[in-house]
Amino acid sequence: MVVSQRSFVIGLSPRLFCYIYNKWRLIMAVVMEENANPMKFEKLFKVTPEMIDENKHMNNVWAVQWVQDISIAHSDSVGATDVMYQFGCGWMIHTQFVEYKNQAFLGDEIRGTTWVAGYSKVASVRKCRFERVSDGKVVFESETQWVLMDMKKGRPFAIPQEIKDRFQVK
Repeated sequence: MVVSQRSFVIGLSPRLFCYIYNKWRLIMAVVMEENANPMKFEKLFKVTPEMIDENKHMNNVWAVQWVQDISIAHSDSVGATDVMYQFGCGWMIHTQFVEYKNQAFLGDEIRGTTWVAGYSKVASVRKCRFERVSDGKVVFESETQWVLMDMKKGRPFAIPQEIKDRFQVK
């Protein structure tokens, strides 16, 4: 495995980053528990000039940014971010799959919808769908596996029920 500068950005040495990565691979083999009643969250986005690339459409880099933005906004909206900080934890992306279905262009309004689809002991799967408001066409969808990490120890942390409960419809 090649370790990039990314591991230094999150405050981990390359050695610790590799250790955590290999442990994740073992942990992720555990079957996810489905979130039977997921709470959905929506947020509007707009394609602005800096998002347009040489192909005259929104660059894919912004799709990944929007997945992170809507995930954080959802967590903030239900109070899960505060609970996470109380436990001294933070979410890190383990895997991410993005499927691009249609292009987005300058000025397009895009409605993002996200929900937590399932959990394992230390990971959650979050799905997102981004649709153009004007015609309802899906621009892209994503599935991201997030791992909850103890930020002091740099190790996966069991997801507290207090966090799981925040993402379910009561």
